[in-house]
Amino acid sequence: SWNTFLQLHTLSQERLKDLLQDLNVSGVQDSDDDTKKLAYFYKAAMDEEKIEIDGTKPILPLLEACKNASIAASSQDKTALATALGEFAYKYGITAFFSIGASPDNKNSDHSICQIAQGGLGLPDKDYYFDDDKDDKRVAYKKHVAKMLTLLEDPAAEEPSAETIASASLIFDLEEKIAKAHMTKTENRDPEVTYNKMNISDFISNVCKDKFDFNVYLKAATGKTSEEIGEINIRNIAALECAAGLIDSVDPAVLEQYLRWRSVRSCAKYMSKAFVGEDFDFNEKVLSGTAEIKPRWKRAMNFTESALGEALGQIYCSKYFDESCKEKALAIVESVRQALEERLKEVDWMKSDSTRQEALKKMSRFNVKIGYPDEWIDYSSYVIEEDEPFLSMVLKSRNFDLMREVKEMNAPTDKKKWFMTPQTINAYYHPSLNEIVFPAAILQAPMFDPSADAAVNFGAIGAVVGHEMTHGFDDKGRKFNFEGNMVEWWTKEDAEEYEKRVEVMVEQANAIEIHGQALKGKLTCGENIADLGGLRLALRALMAQPNYDPNELVGGFTPVQRFFLGWANCWRQNITQERALSLLTLDPHGPNPMRCNGPLSNMTEFHEAFGVSAESPMYKEKEVRVDIW
Repeated sequence: SWNTFLQLHTLSQERLKDLLQDLNVSGVQDSDDDTKKLAYFYKAAMDEEKIEIDGTKPILPLLEACKNASIAASSQDKTALATALGEFAYKYGITAFFSIGASPDNKNSDHSICQIAQGGLGLPDKDYYFDDDKDDKRVAYKKHVAKMLTLLEDPAAEEPSAETIASASLIFDLEEKIAKAHMTKTENRDPEVTYNKMNISDFISNVCKDKFDFNVYLKAATGKTSEEIGEINIRNIAALECAAGLIDSVDPAVLEQYLRWRSVRSCAKYMSKAFVGEDFDFNEKVLSGTAEIKPRWKRAMNFTESALGEALGQIYCSKYFDESCKEKALAIVESVRQALEERLKEVDWMKSDSTRQEALKKMSRFNVKIGYPDEWIDYSSYVIEEDEPFLSMVLKSRNFDLMREVKEMNAPTDKKKWFMTPQTINAYYHPSLNEIVFPAAILQAPMFDPSADAAVNFGAIGAVVGHEMTHGFDDKGRKFNFEGNMVEWWTKEDAEEYEKRVEVMVEQANAIEIHGQALKGKLTCGENIADLGGLRLALRALMAQPNYDPNELVGGFTPVQRFFLGWANCWRQNITQERALSLLTLDPHGPNPMRCNGPLSNMTEFHEAFGVSAESPMYKEKEVRVDIW
C-alpha cells in the first residue's frame, strides 16, 4: 500500500539513512556509546555477505533450546519444561503459547503490573484459522511452515521435505487448538473483560489447573520471584487455561517442532537470503499482496529502529526537528482542548451534571507530549560488539527490551515513557496515563506546516489532535477517569444514551463493504468515534481563531472547504486487494476511504460547505447523522 503516512515515513527513512551512513564505523571510535551501537548495528544489518557466511549458525543455540524443552516434556519434568520455556523468552525474546509484558494496572494507573496474554499463533489472528474465505491462506501457511523447517536443515532446499510437511500439519493443528480459545480482535478491545487481576498461586490453581508452573516460568523469564512480581493481570482467561493444558499434554516431538517453528519464524528476517525470501513470500506476498521486497537499506533501517529507536530518534531530532514547531503545535492543541471543553459543557444528550463534571475534569487533566521524550532510554546495558553476528545483536536487543518491561512489573508507572519514537509518523492517546502524544515526525507537511493556511492545518494536525482527545471519550477510553483508572463515572442513563449513539456508528460501518466483505463496525468503532469527534473539535477550534474570516477565499475555497480538503489530503491511498482484506480482520482503523468520507457525511458543516444534495453518495439525512462529540 501507499498513503500519506507512508510517504512521510519514507521521507523519515531517507533522513535516517543519511544520518546512519554518516556514522562510518571507523569514525565512531571516539563517539558516545549510543552512536557506536547505531553504527555497529546498521553496518551488521547491511552486511548481507557476512549474514550469508554465518548461515544458520547464529540460530543453533535456539534449536538446542527447543530440543531441551522437548526432553523435559518427554521426561514429564514440569519444572524443567517451565524453565526451558521461560529461558526461551528471556534469552531470545520468543514466547510460545502465550505472551508476557508489563503495563499500568487498569484500576491503579500509578502502579504497573505483569500482564499475561494470549499468544502463540503463526497466522496474524484467530480468524485466519477458521474463516471460510481464508482457506487458501491456511493451505499456503502450512507450505510456508514446512519450507521454513526444511531450510533449517538445508538452506539450499527448494521444496519442503516429507518430514517437514508432516510436522507443519501437526504444528497447524496445535495452533488451531490455541486459536480456538483466543478472543477476537473486537473482544480483546474491551478493558473490562481483559482485566482479571490475581496473585500467581491463584492463577496456577484456578486458571492453569496446576498443569503449568508459572512460578518457575516467570522466574526463568524475568529473573524475579513470584513475591517480587506480585499480582498479575490475565488478559485472556480461556486462552491461558487452554495454553496450560496444551503445554501439559502436547506430544514432545510436536513441541520441539513447534518451538523450532517459533524460532525460525521470529528470526527469518535477520538471516540469510533463503530465509528472508521465504518469509517475504508468505507474510508480504501471500497475506498482503506486496509485489516486491523493500530494498535492504529500508529493512535495515526498520531493524535499527526496533533495536535502538530512541538513540536514532535523538540524532534525528537534533538535525530535523524545528523546536519552534512545538510551540505552534501546542497552540493548536490548546485551541482544540478549548473546543472540547465547550462541547462537553453543551452536549445535550448528557443529562447528568455529575457525568459532565467528571468529563470536564478528565479533559482538563490531559497530559500533552510533543516532539520527543524529556528523558531518553538508557542503552548502556545493551552491549554489542562490532563483529558479532547480526542475529546475535537482534536477540540481545530483545532481551534488553524485556528487561525494561520486567523493571515495570510491580513498580511505579513510568509516566515519562514514550510508546512511539520521535521519528514515527503517528500519534496516540493512552487511557491509563490520560495523555496525548505527538512525535516530532508527524509535525511536517501535509500533516502540519507552520507556514500554511490555518484552515488546512486545523483540517490535518488539528483533526489528529482532536482524534486523540476524543479517544479519551470513545467506547473504550470513556471507561477510564481523569486519573487513568477504570472506574464507573457515568450515570446509567448517560451511559445507555452514549451506547445507543455508538451503535448507530457501528451500523454505519457494518454497511460498508471492501471487495465484497463487510467492515467490522464494532472493531473499528473507537477509531470512527475519534475521527468524527476530532474533526468536529478541530473545525470548532478553527472557527474560534481571532483572525478567522468565513468569507476569505484561497484558491477559490472558503476556510471550511479548505479545512475539509486538508483532512482529505491526509487519507490519499493506493492499496492492494490482499492488504485491504487483511486489514479488515486485523486493524481497528477503518479503510482510508471510509475514514475520509465517513465522518464528513455525518457533519452538517460539510453538507453546507459543498452544497451536498440528496442525490450525492455522501449525503445523509439529518435524522441518521451521528452526534456524539
